Amino acid sequence: MAQVRVRKKHQITLPVRIAESANIKMDDMLEVAYNNGVVTLIPVSRKKRKESALTYAGIAQGVWGKNTLEIEAEIKKSRDSWER
Repeated sequence: MAQVRVRKKHQITLPVRIAESANIKMDDMLEVAYNNGVVTLIPVSRKKRKESALTYAGIAQGVWGKNTLEIEAEIKKSRDSWER
């Protein structure tokens, strides 16, 4: 049985083999329970996040230019390069 030391602020580090076996990754949440002298850690099921399209708003800001004139010039340049 593995042992861990309780650190400042009651922190513990899970042994690598146990974390890997339980498929516990960084930033995962664990439920903690105490019952009849036993402390239990249970991984909270990982739910797929449904991200809104708005999450991606503005991610390409500045890629084609910093103002409307620069952006329009870049679009015109790209369109002119197309074969017709």
